[in-house]
Amino acid sequence: MATEIIAHRGASVRAPENTVAAFRLAWELETDACELDLQLTADGEIAVLHDKDTHRTAAIQKIVAETAMADLKKLDVGAWKDGIYGGEPIPTLMEALATLPEGKQRFFLEIKCGPEVVPVLAQQLQSWKPRASQLCIIAFKRDVAQDAKKALPWLKVYRLSSELTKKKQPVDLNALIAETVADGLDGLDLSQDFPLDEESVKAVRAAGLELYVWTVNRPEVASRFLQLGVDGLTTDDPVMLRRVLEKK
Repeated sequence: MATEIIAHRGASVRAPENTVAAFRLAWELETDACELDLQLTADGEIAVLHDKDTHRTAAIQKIVAETAMADLKKLDVGAWKDGIYGGEPIPTLMEALATLPEGKQRFFLEIKCGPEVVPVLAQQLQSWKPRASQLCIIAFKRDVAQDAKKALPWLKVYRLSSELTKKKQPVDLNALIAETVADGLDGLDLSQDFPLDEESVKAVRAAGLELYVWTVNRPEVASRFLQLGVDGLTTDDPVMLRRVLEKK
């Protein structure tokens, strides 16, 4: 099976992250998948935005959880990247999903907020059941991943992890594997800084889990993970990653 190339927040090396423009560009570049980030708004809509507030990408400070979607829509989150993207708005989840071509490409939906978004997500994704293979969910928080799998058992759910805990201690991969299996999840999505080797990859495989790595932007790093046989790599630059994959 070919290694899946996942465009991080869309084709974010060239277009403004988490926008319709970034997703459309990624599909034009024939990436296998796009990753996007989900936040719940004050009026119960799902906004595609990485941060809890809009300051970094809109230069205006609005806390997403305290702001209605209509007000978030008024912000420009494209101009900071390049003037040609001026006026690009924050999309809703449904607007982002509308860019996805029918077929084998898919979206990795990262839940950035808490489990409060899961019931809304489950409701909005009901119509996507026939295209279940084109969606999956990723989450760092164990309770969020658990709730997502219970609410959406027809979707694959992967547990995200950095290489260090919040207390700056190394994450125990064996414990993480055990949790992921116990929670009925489908795989792991690990930081590129995670100390993966052949033995640790074998341990993930022995548990029946898929294995993805984020965010890989250097060819030599990509080559190492390709040799380890991971299922997919998330990158800001899917074109670079495709070139590395073709040389494999």
